[in-house]
Amino acid sequence: MHTIEQVNPEDSCKIREIYEDFRNKALKDYKYGIEPVEFHDFILAIDENRLGSLVVFEKEKPTGILIYSFEKHKVIEINAIHSLYDKYENNRRFVLLENLVNELKNKNDWKAVSYAMLGKQETFVRDSALLEFKFIGQSVVKFDFQSPVSFRIFKQAQTPDIKGYSFDTWNERYKNQVIELTNAAFKNNKSINFDPRFLTREGTKDVINMIVNDLYGKFLPFQCRLILSNGNLEGFCLITMTAEDQVTIPLIATRKDSRGKGLGKILLKSVLSGFMKLIGDRKITLSEINATVDTDNYPAVRMYRRLGFKEDYFYPHAYFKNIN
Repeated sequence: MHTIEQVNPEDSCKIREIYEDFRNKALKDYKYGIEPVEFHDFILAIDENRLGSLVVFEKEKPTGILIYSFEKHKVIEINAIHSLYDKYENNRRFVLLENLVNELKNKNDWKAVSYAMLGKQETFVRDSALLEFKFIGQSVVKFDFQSPVSFRIFKQAQTPDIKGYSFDTWNERYKNQVIELTNAAFKNNKSINFDPRFLTREGTKDVINMIVNDLYGKFLPFQCRLILSNGNLEGFCLITMTAEDQVTIPLIATRKDSRGKGLGKILLKSVLSGFMKLIGDRKITLSEINATVDTDNYPAVRMYRRLGFKEDYFYPHAYFKNIN
């Protein structure tokens, strides 16, 4: 027999053990970039309705926990579904996810459930499909600054000789053009299934603001690249630092009518060159720069490969849309 309960801040002591177990395994088992918040902050976030959590109890012992956040763009983002024990862990994941879906079916104040099935959660794909979740394959590509092979590929990479373009680092005066270009580039992307912000200009503006205000890691304006033609933005590559020795590309895009000219490759090469100079001058220590791309976006994957990136790992991004 099992029971499922919403985490109640007033009765939180009974789930501390399973949360701490999840927290201890988050980096290894679920590929978290940083450790989850302390237990006290987790309970505070629940009390303030910034997080929600379901727990499955077996013989009054908590054995599984589902943690989710309420995003202001009406997406419910599942952070992880964790089992205290490996045996029957997918059974526990299933009953927790089924309970959440059933709770949501009669509500209209949400657009989608987003679930990045990172780490060992990828074994749960078949079971979550039974709950009518759909999937988009994601590939995390990485340039390893300690790899001689990556450096050799980078040095041999040829970029087109283009005229009439200039480079700049991040500049607030181009922010509106970045928003418009991003909206145009991503509004038909598969990611809108789990992040509908890209469907509108206001939603896209929210994404850009979160990036430049350090909510996806420390924003590095001087390492970003803008490519311009006659003062107009033709493409950009944004950069954030997500760990002491790691940087990430949260967004890279070029204007649709400028595609096919190799501008994306030029942007990436300029970003890499900038970091290599900083490393060579001993102004920064980096192990990698990474990005996430749809596994079937072959032009993007090929662009990264030709500059020395390689696929580090893959994961399915599950989503469930509100039919109402």
